[in-house]
Amino acid sequence: MFVFYAPRYIPRFMGEAGTEKNKIMQEKVKKVWVVWNLFLSAFAFYGTTRVFPPLIKNFMKYGIHDTFCTFRPEEFYTTEIGTALGLFTMSKLPEFGDTVFLLLLGKKLPFLQFFHHTSMFLFVWFAYEQGSSIFITAAAYNYFVHTIMYMYFALAEAGFKEEVKPLAMYITALQLIQMMGVMWSSSYVIYQKYFVDLPNGVAHDAYGVGACPGTSLYNARLQFCIYTFFLYLFGEMFFKNYVFKKTRR
Repeated sequence: MFVFYAPRYIPRFMGEAGTEKNKIMQEKVKKVWVVWNLFLSAFAFYGTTRVFPPLIKNFMKYGIHDTFCTFRPEEFYTTEIGTALGLFTMSKLPEFGDTVFLLLLGKKLPFLQFFHHTSMFLFVWFAYEQGSSIFITAAAYNYFVHTIMYMYFALAEAGFKEEVKPLAMYITALQLIQMMGVMWSSSYVIYQKYFVDLPNGVAHDAYGVGACPGTSLYNARLQFCIYTFFLYLFGEMFFKNYVFKKTRR
């Protein structure tokens, strides 16, 4: 509701565009936004240090199949890893702060921004409530990319936009790798459900049994579909800003 009604009322708070009040308010908002981005980057770094090492350890110790298909409650609800996953889920609400700052600065809200934050917020709460063995992959990739991305935003808003601008393409490329990594884990589970469980008489939508019991088919399909949309939208942005733009030059 805020996204739809805020554009009508924010100008009253900020002052009319071009006025002295508006300029002063925008400078204050930018300073707060810098601090906000630094906080999110630090938080994402904390999450990366808690979630990424155990994920790599599981890959090396148990292999791909067991990492993607075995649900480990101690890594999901308890210990430092579980705490980081819980905070990851809750963090999707305050991440809407990006939208607030864009509107306060009078910038147009891109569809990618709105869709990404909204769909991620809904998805992570559902996946966390359900319990999913591949949820940790989504959290690990997201934490890692956000550590870099929010630091980039902080530096850009702090007055170093031209200096960090060359990094934008590589950050978007990292985001594309993130989407493909999460889609890989989802597609692995989906394959196990349809092409291993089903021929052996196990219902493909069964949860807690079969070759890949750690995640439900519904959860894996939902995660795959959402990240497919993300891959398309971020890919479109990447080609538009960095590939086709260079070709036209």
